[in-house]
Amino acid sequence: MQYMLLQAACDGDLRLFKRLVRALDKGRGRLREAVEAARTDGGNGALHLAAGAVRMEVCSYLVEGLRVDVNAVDDKGRTPLIFAVLSENAAVVKYLLDNGADPDKADDDGLAPLHSAAGIGDCEMVQLLLAKGAFVDPLAVECGTPLHVAAKERQAGTMKILLDHNADMIYGLYGMTPLFQAINVSSVECVKLLAGADVSSDCVSTALIDSNLGNERSTECLNFLLDSGASHNVPDDDEHGSKRKIAQLKSLGRKAVEKEDYLSAVTFYSKAMDLDPEDATLLSNRSLCWLRTGDAEKALQDAVECKEMRPDWPKACYRQGAALLLMKDYKRACEALFDGFKLDPENAEIENALRYVSVALHWHTCFNKYYFCQSYIQQVLFFPDLYLYHALNLANL
Repeated sequence: MQYMLLQAACDGDLRLFKRLVRALDKGRGRLREAVEAARTDGGNGALHLAAGAVRMEVCSYLVEGLRVDVNAVDDKGRTPLIFAVLSENAAVVKYLLDNGADPDKADDDGLAPLHSAAGIGDCEMVQLLLAKGAFVDPLAVECGTPLHVAAKERQAGTMKILLDHNADMIYGLYGMTPLFQAINVSSVECVKLLAGADVSSDCVSTALIDSNLGNERSTECLNFLLDSGASHNVPDDDEHGSKRKIAQLKSLGRKAVEKEDYLSAVTFYSKAMDLDPEDATLLSNRSLCWLRTGDAEKALQDAVECKEMRPDWPKACYRQGAALLLMKDYKRACEALFDGFKLDPENAEIENALRYVSVALHWHTCFNKYYFCQSYIQQVLFFPDLYLYHALNLANL
C-alpha cells in the first residue's frame, strides 16, 4: 500500500492519496507519520516525488495539511527542493522556499539547489534561491561552485546573475577556474562575462594551449582573451565569506577521505590552507592524506610543519611518528610518538602506536636474541606488517 501511496503522489491523484493515507494510518490519528514512513528503495518520500513531478496540490497537502518535513532527505541526501529544481518548475521551487525549504541544503556530494538551477539555466529559479539567502558559492566535490557549473553548461544567463551577486570568479577547483571551464566549452558569452578574472593566470594559459583551435567559437574566445590583456582587480572575499569557504573546504576534505579519495582531499586542504595558512589542523589532515597515498616524505614534511606551528599538540607528534613509521625509521618514530605520549599520557591512540612501533624497533634490533619467547617471536617475526598496518591506520582525522 505504501507503493500505491507514493505512486498517487507522483501521479498527482490527491483524492486517492488522501484515501491511502487514511488506510495506512488505520485510525491512529498520526497521518504525517504514516506518510513519512513510506519511502522508495532510494529513500524518496512522497514530497520528493510530488515536487519532482510538479504535483502542486499534493505538495500543498503534504506541506500545509500534514506538515511533513520539507527538508527531509533521501538516501543520497537530496531534499524535495532539489527535486523541484530538477523538475525545472519555478512555481514549485517558490512554494517550497516560501514554506521553509532550506535553500542551502546540499546532497551528500555537496550539490546544492543553486548548482542545479545554474546548470539548467533557469534564471528565475536562481534569483528565487538567492533572494531566499542561498550562499552564492557552495562547493561540490565533483563540479566546484554554481559558477563552474554555469560555465560548463554554457549558461550565460544564470552566470550573469551569479556574478551580479558577487560569485567568486577566480576560485579554481583542481586548478580549473570558471574561466577555464568556459574556454574549454568554447562559450564566448561566458568568457566575456568572466573577463574580470585574471586572464594571465596559469590555468588560463593551460587552456590557451589545450583548447581546440580548429573550433571557430574557441578561436573567438581565445582572441577575446588575448585582446583583453591584463587582469582586472577583483575584490577579496570578506572575512565571513572566507571563513565559510574554509569550513566548506574542510568538509569536502573529510568527505573525500571517507571515500578514500585522498588526492582530492589533499587538494581541498591545500585550498583551505591558501586562505588560512596558520591552521595547524589543515597540515595535520593533509599529512594523513599523504600518509594514506604512501607518500611518506610529504606526510613527514606536513607533520614537521604542523609540529613547528603547534609544538605542544600531541596530534602533531602523532602525525610525525606515523610518517616516520611508514619510512621505517623506527627509532625516530618512537621518539616522536613518545614526545606525544609525554604531552598526553591518556591518549590511547598514541599509546597503541607507540607500542606497535616499539615492537617493530625491537624486531629490527633484537630478533636474533635467544631470550625471546616463542609467542613473541611468532608475533613479531611472522606478522610485522600487521603491526605496521595497525599503526598507520590509527592515524585518523
